[in-house]
Amino acid sequence: MKSKTTTRTDAVTAVQEEGRRNAPEVDRVVGMATKIIGNREEALRWMGTPIRALGFATPVSLLATPEGEARVLAVLSQLEHGVM
Repeated sequence: MKSKTTTRTDAVTAVQEEGRRNAPEVDRVVGMATKIIGNREEALRWMGTPIRALGFATPVSLLATPEGEARVLAVLSQLEHGVM
């Protein structure tokens, strides 16, 4: 079993790798996540965590398509408004 630190590092690495491929989309979503969650490190961790509302996909894995980005932004909007 991985430790929380290893899992957090893996999540941040995945976000950084996806960011190199889809920089504008990742920057926009990470910025919104940071605003809602409160700090960048936790937002990056969230981006690499499987989310039930996304069918247990990680938010970062969905950013390669406009539809996936819209799904992630919708979940963040729900978090912002206390729906989740």
